[in-house]
Amino acid sequence: MMAKRNEPVRKSVKDTLEDLLVGHREAAFSGPDSALKYLRRTFEAQASLPNAVKAVAYDLSADAQAQCGQWGACVESVNQAISYLPEVELAFPHEYRRMLVGMTCFERGIQAHSELGDFHAALELCEQALGLGLGAHYAAKRDSLEWAR
Repeated sequence: MMAKRNEPVRKSVKDTLEDLLVGHREAAFSGPDSALKYLRRTFEAQASLPNAVKAVAYDLSADAQAQCGQWGACVESVNQAISYLPEVELAFPHEYRRMLVGMTCFERGIQAHSELGDFHAALELCEQALGLGLGAHYAAKRDSLEWAR
């Protein structure tokens, strides 16, 4: 007779996201450096983090990196977060719109590209945000960057 092997408990994407947000909230109380440390450890410990959760983790990273003035790293995190948006929509079809509106990656990406003097990339993010219907303030940002065309 074979012993029944216990399957590892697999958390749902929603539960994994909730754990990430709770841990981040606690770490962020101590400031953006602490938040970044928590997120870095999360990425290292969770090789199989669901892509939808990675999107949120990269979004949170971009926000903390912007607060720390780490503009190059911020741009990388923004690109990662945006690349995983389709996964967020698949995993959270009913919450996607609310989650998208709550993300700071477009805002922080525009800021980071501007700080780095890459106004063309900042403009492209404005266009992308407008294409996703993220609000008129992106039109104002785009208009203020028009000279860079």
